[in-house]
Amino acid sequence: MSEEARPRYPSQPIRPLKAAKAFMDLVGDRDDTRYVFAFFNAVNGRSNEAYYERFFNSAYGRRFLEDPEALGRALTDRKTLEGHGPGTFAAAYLQYLDTEGLQPLGVHEAALANAPEMMARLKSEWPDLYWLHYHGALTHDLYHVLTRYGRDPLGEALLLVFSGLHTGSRGARLLGALAGLRIRAEIPSWPIGQMMREAVGLARAAEYFPTADLASLLPLPLEKARRRVNICAPDLYLNTRARWSGPEPVTAKAA
Repeated sequence: MSEEARPRYPSQPIRPLKAAKAFMDLVGDRDDTRYVFAFFNAVNGRSNEAYYERFFNSAYGRRFLEDPEALGRALTDRKTLEGHGPGTFAAAYLQYLDTEGLQPLGVHEAALANAPEMMARLKSEWPDLYWLHYHGALTHDLYHVLTRYGRDPLGEALLLVFSGLHTGSRGARLLGALAGLRIRAEIPSWPIGQMMREAVGLARAAEYFPTADLASLLPLPLEKARRRVNICAPDLYLNTRARWSGPEPVTAKAA
């Protein structure tokens, strides 16, 4: 769709009570992605508009829109991914998926299953925004591998802070902060504030991930792929996790 034909970013009312309920529901069941989508819908408003415009005004965003499902085909082509060999970004991505019991389209399929009416309306009335959601869902796991943030509650909270800084998403930043507060209440010895600041610093130093064509880096050695997008290790997070032998905090977790 041309820039001239692209519908204006839809306005969403801010609903604090719905956001609070979604967060508490997520605390009760941190693996239920319905509550993540509900939280984002309640607080995002127009906070993603600049991200929407920046993405589709980029060369990468325009190429992506020519064949949006090419990304899904690339990430589900296990034979090709395996062919890139050990030590590559692709190998690390497959290991991550296998270890976590995930599949490449999982986050997107969860959105379709948990918010079918919203997703159908997006595809009909704001197709570019629908495909931006699709892109974000499929690249979420690539972010995990490149940043080294795990799927533990702390890693998910920090990745929300990292990605929220890039996209401007109020939902991602707020959910990451709230999750961090919950974790700090449960494990006061963890330097949550410092780790949040570390995530912000890494996001500011890194290439802008949404338009970085991360899938094109899959054949590269993992560390070379990380250097291409200028992402350094979150040392404080990694060291904190390595030293911890206690139970995981039971708190909010994104998809």
